[in-house]
Amino acid sequence: MRKTNRKMILGGILAATMILGGTGYAYWTDTLKVTATATTGDLDMTFADMGLYAQYRDEGPSGTWSIVDGVSGAGNRGWASSEFFRRANISYNTIAIDGSVDRYYRDAQKYNNVKFDAKYADPSGIKKTVGPYIKGTTQGSDEIQLDIQNMYPGYAQTFRTDVLNVGTLAAKLSNVTFDVSADNDTAENMIGIAVYSWQEDSPKVADGSDVFKLVKSLNLDPSQYFTVGGVDFVRLSALKNIDQNVIKNAITNGEVLTSPATSNRLDIFVGVAMDPDAEGVYTTGSVNNMKENDDSLSQDKNAKVTINFLWDQFNAGKEVNTTNILQRQNADKNAAPATTAAPATAAVKGA
Repeated sequence: MRKTNRKMILGGILAATMILGGTGYAYWTDTLKVTATATTGDLDMTFADMGLYAQYRDEGPSGTWSIVDGVSGAGNRGWASSEFFRRANISYNTIAIDGSVDRYYRDAQKYNNVKFDAKYADPSGIKKTVGPYIKGTTQGSDEIQLDIQNMYPGYAQTFRTDVLNVGTLAAKLSNVTFDVSADNDTAENMIGIAVYSWQEDSPKVADGSDVFKLVKSLNLDPSQYFTVGGVDFVRLSALKNIDQNVIKNAITNGEVLTSPATSNRLDIFVGVAMDPDAEGVYTTGSVNNMKENDDSLSQDKNAKVTINFLWDQFNAGKEVNTTNILQRQNADKNAAPATTAAPATAAVKGA
């Protein structure tokens, strides 16, 4: 009988052990990763380049008015020209050419004691350059405060502002609302406003394309507005119960695109006036046709209106009527939600 080599047998056993053991821990693996990073943008509209009307020739050509006051003399023919307050510098942070407001006061001081101002609430440098308006240099704000003191029947004044998109996506003007308060009904009836907006530097529509026309949009009864200097002003009392759907549907070309690809923006013009009331509906009217009304109801009174311009992101309400391959992973909308069974418990009787 042939003798077996013990070294060979032991070596064979050891090799087999290594091969069999390797099948338990030596699989190779690999990993692929998809990392999705998202940062959110912002929707941010701001007022800028606010001032007295008119700052530019295209919005206030010669022969149109900035203030209707009845004052004559010093070049005022019963109204101050739209050229009176025209901008003379490029800072965009003043409401009129230097010295023009004081000059108006001097011209009118023998006829009235009107004082007016337009200012921002909490102004700060805009955070993005839009057209000629420079980041950090041009002042902007979410709120403008217009103030006219010592108005009288027949007085009217116009203000103007740009609206800039300093956010990261386009926006659209979706509605305009009005908050009204006054000392009494007479003040609400005699004070009125006019609002008009157009597009500027838009790649989608022509410059000057209408966006919003307040009086035209409301389809008012003639008793709900009055006219000064050829402009219709809505009585504040008529703004208290307007149908917001009417306003919404009257807005056109309301998108404001985002820079730097465009310098698109809106111009907004706001007028404030007091009804001349020559017929004596609210006042005593005139000596030639005096009415039995109480003038104290319209004198030394305060009225306030806040105009809210409401913005949506540009794609709000736009429906997508198609899909893509990811639809295959959608939830079964008709399936009952999954439930998780409560863990079983066993009661143990004590000894």
